[in-house]
Amino acid sequence: MTWNVEASSTDRCYSAVRCIAFLSVIFIIFQPSLRGQTFNPAAYQAQSKTAGIQEAVDAAAKAGGGTVQIPAGTFVLHATAGRPAIVLRSRVSVVGAGADNTILKLEGNSKTFPAVMANQNYGNPDAAEPDHDITLEGFTIDVAASDQVVREIQLAAAIPVAGEQEAFLNSMQGVTIDSVLRVDPGPNEEIVPAFKASTGSFRAFFLRTHPAGAKVVVLVTRLHGLTLVGAHNVTLQNVTIQNAPMDGIYLTNTVTPGAMYHTYCQRISVRHCNFVACHRNGISVIDAEDVTIADNNFRDITGDPGSPVDIEPNSPEQHGNRISIANNHVERCFRGISLSLQFSGPTSENFRGETVSGNTIEGTLYGWGIYVLWQQAGAIVSGNTIGRPAGDGILVVGSSHIQVTNNTIVDPGRCHTHGNCSKVATAAGIRLMDDPHRQRPVNENTITGNIIKDIQDTPSLLYGIDFSSAGKGNSIQRNVVSRFDPRQGMVVHVTGKAGSNTISGNSKQ
Repeated sequence: MTWNVEASSTDRCYSAVRCIAFLSVIFIIFQPSLRGQTFNPAAYQAQSKTAGIQEAVDAAAKAGGGTVQIPAGTFVLHATAGRPAIVLRSRVSVVGAGADNTILKLEGNSKTFPAVMANQNYGNPDAAEPDHDITLEGFTIDVAASDQVVREIQLAAAIPVAGEQEAFLNSMQGVTIDSVLRVDPGPNEEIVPAFKASTGSFRAFFLRTHPAGAKVVVLVTRLHGLTLVGAHNVTLQNVTIQNAPMDGIYLTNTVTPGAMYHTYCQRISVRHCNFVACHRNGISVIDAEDVTIADNNFRDITGDPGSPVDIEPNSPEQHGNRISIANNHVERCFRGISLSLQFSGPTSENFRGETVSGNTIEGTLYGWGIYVLWQQAGAIVSGNTIGRPAGDGILVVGSSHIQVTNNTIVDPGRCHTHGNCSKVATAAGIRLMDDPHRQRPVNENTITGNIIKDIQDTPSLLYGIDFSSAGKGNSIQRNVVSRFDPRQGMVVHVTGKAGSNTISGNSKQ
């Protein structure tokens, strides 16, 4: 049965729903009225579109579940100081008329809440179960018009030399780890900052001299397109998320007083979605298991880290098991797909079964195509095509039991933007290296059946495969390097204990 719900008719809707709670109820938010009169934009603008959608979601949840259908059109969402624009509920689907037709556009925000959120404790701190069984389909979330906080930070030390210099913005100056959107040291000089875990500070590259005490502008936000907090059984399909100042989607855990972590996301599926011009990452996985990210498009993710997908927990107590990143298309992103498990612990059981397969990654602007950092429990990187990455095609650092098989890397080390070619002294189709700071070697990794081609015409010294390790048990076999300019380096470059590893059958064509 279909029910037509207007924001002004919710009381009637609620009573009707109670009478038919045993049925599958569909709530529809119409631009025109129930009588089919002409839509009056001015009159509708006076109403709260956020309230209309939220009331339908709440009514469906109260009825035991249902579908909120949003028709074609642009709906302006408003978030307040303590609330996201839309709070999702268990057993409720939100369905639009297609990502090109139904646009949810955020205007104004609290700077800390996302446009859309599922959080079991939001508005109900005594909730006994996580939000679950939610489907989002067929609409666009556009976060472009959201507010940002502008702050001035005073530099503690001078930047004495023109050119790319490293300077630190300490978190004690009121800038939190998750909050920096960008640093702007002057007109027309946008500089992307990066958090440096070893010092607890941010670093930013400045293009000109600055005296001590100079002020730089920091735009601060933590605004994501969609945040799932400890949610279970969530499906996204045919959804576009664009212009998010932070992440398109952020998967994390609930926090309970007295305990650092509580409920983490489980069984999340993101398929056939588009992520466009999200600043930090397309999707950040902080604490989740059984996640499928497949058949999506990511483009123009140009912040820092600027990855289409970034698996990056903050503690060994968080989770990253059984995450599949498959058959996605990545274009013009700052970096590629990242398994950055720097806080996962040396033998953590919470981080197993990550698979990166069948993805096409075109032209990273700054770094690698696929990055595996400090993964000790194994991962599979297979069947990916990486074209013209600015740095290494596949970079494995301080990790063990990684299978890198049957990938194709074309023309690595291109250094597209940001003037970093001088910094990339060497690049490789595939690079394995120890982490000297945390004393983690690369052990028992398998690198086989990969094709690396078009290593030529670059300012960097390139290798087909670069193995820089004191590790053991690694197998580097039957890889092919084709269209290789011998002036640019070696097919396989070894620095370390080659005798403790198997390196054979690699060829140049």
